[in-house]
Amino acid sequence: MLRLAHTSDLHIDERGRLDDVQHVLRAFIEGGRRAAVDLFVVAGDFFERRSTPTERNALADFLKAATEVAPVVGSKGNHDVAGDLELFNRLKTKHPIHIEERATAQPGSAYMVDLAGGRRVGVLGMAWIDKANFVSGLDASVDQEQTRYMTIESMRDLLTCLRAEARRVRSVGAAPILVTHVMLGGSVVSTGQVLIGIGLELSPSDLKDIDASYVACGHIHASQEWFGGRVAYSGSPARHTYGESEAKGWRLVTLEDDGRFVSNEFMELPARRIVLLEEDWTNPIARAVGLCVDPIEVAGALVRVRYHIRPQDLHLVNEEVLSRAILADGAHEVQLECVIEAETRVRAGEIVLARSTAEKVDAYLSAKQIEIDAATRVRVHAKLAEIEGGTHAAL
Repeated sequence: MLRLAHTSDLHIDERGRLDDVQHVLRAFIEGGRRAAVDLFVVAGDFFERRSTPTERNALADFLKAATEVAPVVGSKGNHDVAGDLELFNRLKTKHPIHIEERATAQPGSAYMVDLAGGRRVGVLGMAWIDKANFVSGLDASVDQEQTRYMTIESMRDLLTCLRAEARRVRSVGAAPILVTHVMLGGSVVSTGQVLIGIGLELSPSDLKDIDASYVACGHIHASQEWFGGRVAYSGSPARHTYGESEAKGWRLVTLEDDGRFVSNEFMELPARRIVLLEEDWTNPIARAVGLCVDPIEVAGALVRVRYHIRPQDLHLVNEEVLSRAILADGAHEVQLECVIEAETRVRAGEIVLARSTAEKVDAYLSAKQIEIDAATRVRVHAKLAEIEGGTHAAL
């Protein structure tokens, strides 16, 4: 049996939660070790942006630790900058590293990995394809419709080349796998939204038709699969936004030695918890009580506080003091979200039913519980009659 450990979207960032990412990556390697995996697969977005020395050292540490267990293969993601990843292929490690920054579009271009027992894997790489870069290379005379047609044809040609290379890999007795960073139409993000028509996208069927033994996808941070697990997003191993409340993990993929697909299992990682505290502070009593925090619940967690409040009460909330209090209760980080609840004013029924302006004013004063003496009321009615009479005369 061949066993693959698939992850993606590490987003190593010294300005972000670098410790969290390093923690889950150590757990990922240990999980691979326990499962006796033959290959680690990282499907893009190693970095958050152009890498810094600290971030490159963090990735190098991860790769060196992983290659103590098995070879590592990967592909460039949309957050990875061109030229940032190839240098890691030159690291001196126990097992090899190969990160592909382009698409495997030429015959014989699959990266062949020799495993114990004479088994082999042929890695097809399809790094992130930036539509903007493709379009920028076209002549200015090419209109929008021609651009769309040429983009579709180019993608079809690429998929044909990948399919031919997968067939060649099988012909030499190896199992072909595709490692790609890609937008798949119909994918569901962490918030549950289905993405349709976002950028340059393919369908899961497009990738299945390449006929690789397994298609390891990156880009969407929520784990999901198609065709019984033959095509899958691993999801990110750590939480990168407060909207990523789903379980985080990696994919343990099992193939027969000849490449026939057997199974795909989601393996959970110890990502930091997210705690949502929702408060209705449109109620003066609830606002007076304030936020009730259970230190056990928030300890070590990413705490997301969403409070609902009326516009006129905004000045009553000191977010800085609130954040400090929650951090003092043991939270790792705090994010505050203010939801302003606008009040809908409904006219009193008596005002709606009143026939004259004087009756409407009387109904308004009553609804507002404004008391005036009889003499004032007579003067107001007289003035209203005078105004109405002048208006009618003018008409």
